[in-house]
Amino acid sequence: MNRWAKAHPTGVVENRMNPLLAAIGLPYVPDWGQLRAFAPELWLIAAIVAVLLTPFFVKKANAACGLVALAGLLAALVSLFVVWDGRSGEHFRGLLVIDSVAVFWKGLLLLFVIGIVLMWFGTTAVRMHEGDGPEFFTLLLGATLGMSLMASTSNVLMLIIAVEMASLPSYVLAGFRKTHRVGAEASLKYVLFGAATSSIMAYGLSMLYGLYGTLQIDGTGGLAQQIAAGGGSALLWVAMLALIVGLGFKISAVPFHFWCPDVFEGASMEVSAFLSVASNGAGLVLLMRVMLSIASAQAFDSSTLLTGLAVVIGVIGAITATVGTTAAFVQHNIKRLLAWSSIAHAGYMLCIVSLLVRGPATAAGFDPASTAVQVVLFYLAAYLFMNLGAFTVAGLIERETGSEQIADYAGMGRRSPLIAFCMTACLLSLVGLPPFAGFVAKVNLFWALMQNGTWWWWLVGVIGVNTVLSLYYYVRVIKVMYLKDSPAPPLWPHPLGAGVAVVCAVILIVMLIAFGPINRLAQNHSHFNGVQIQSTAESIAGEIARR
Repeated sequence: MNRWAKAHPTGVVENRMNPLLAAIGLPYVPDWGQLRAFAPELWLIAAIVAVLLTPFFVKKANAACGLVALAGLLAALVSLFVVWDGRSGEHFRGLLVIDSVAVFWKGLLLLFVIGIVLMWFGTTAVRMHEGDGPEFFTLLLGATLGMSLMASTSNVLMLIIAVEMASLPSYVLAGFRKTHRVGAEASLKYVLFGAATSSIMAYGLSMLYGLYGTLQIDGTGGLAQQIAAGGGSALLWVAMLALIVGLGFKISAVPFHFWCPDVFEGASMEVSAFLSVASNGAGLVLLMRVMLSIASAQAFDSSTLLTGLAVVIGVIGAITATVGTTAAFVQHNIKRLLAWSSIAHAGYMLCIVSLLVRGPATAAGFDPASTAVQVVLFYLAAYLFMNLGAFTVAGLIERETGSEQIADYAGMGRRSPLIAFCMTACLLSLVGLPPFAGFVAKVNLFWALMQNGTWWWWLVGVIGVNTVLSLYYYVRVIKVMYLKDSPAPPLWPHPLGAGVAVVCAVILIVMLIAFGPINRLAQNHSHFNGVQIQSTAESIAGEIARR
């Protein structure tokens, strides 16, 4: 076996390099066995090329590029589950890893971006200047590609590349409305914050390479193992905090959140919706991978490093949730309100991520790290449809009225009962009330934190108080729609946009009713590096049975 070969956990040899190529020094050329696990990314690249070529063949390129992007996203989603052979392991000399958590996130991401494209057709397409479509969909697909790779990186260099691949197109998307002054200012703020946090993260990761002499995060001789063997140091703490800074920017965690409300207000509705879920989710999945690699290499020992990381992430999550909730109270623009709402939900998920470095199991059979991954994946699945539905309704109203102000939603229950109901369903789900999926997501989160006990009870209290307080600003929108009358005529939304909103509302109800099967689906696709993640539903059922 040549020196580039690596053994797959199942015994299948991967990353084979032709001995002849190795002998004459030619570059490594991956075969189909390596590429098939990343078929979705290949389809996204093909879709980008197709979008760029589309204007040469059609006159009105905007709609055509949208259809080409939609076809590429559908092909990527199908290939994710059809072409991938189900095996986990490292690829491309360890630069990327494929496992069930990565597959689960990519499925959610592709499904969400398909919804974003459909939302664009129903809300913004009519106002976009003809000829801007190729640029817009190239940037959207490029950012999607970067966020997909963020879930599969197991190498420090690839981590930086993936984050920048996701960030750079997002900067341009934020200011894509070229004649919109607020959007241009927001995009500039986004770039400046992104450049600062990315440079801090790159500097911190360079310290890790200087300390341990490897770029691999996981595996034999990787950073995780060497950190476990060498113990903590001041430079290690600086490096880890720098990594949290870089990923905290993507997640919109406090104090790296200042770009979020302004960018959401200045960007178009579909771009705001895209960043609210895709950016947060990609950052969370990448943070989970890094934290779990470090914790598992130390056998989840209660070391100073692991305990400190848990405290730092938990405190950041609690502060983020509180700041997001309190700032939303004074918002009168629907996009700014949803921006602060996104920050609050990012804080909730960060609180549960703090359990990743705790474990592996308690005396009662509760596995904090395993349950944390399960809870975050289900929360992201529910959050996807909450935000997509809410932003779609906001986009439909903006298209018909030209306003983003909550006051202009007056009488919407009479003027357009269907989209008023869809907005109500999404907002109540964001609160965490039944009969919507947000209720199950919040219950899972509370249960996991309570099971871990000790200081995590403080996080339970913080999230509980913020959830109750958030009811005010979500219900305020519902109150305006149903209890404030308006002389404005009935509103007839675009059928496609209304269809997207209705589908989101229905799915939120179905995810509560069919929680068991959906959670089992998440369980079957919840593996980090081949380790099965325990189902939260089964954990709850087992705890109830024991009592």
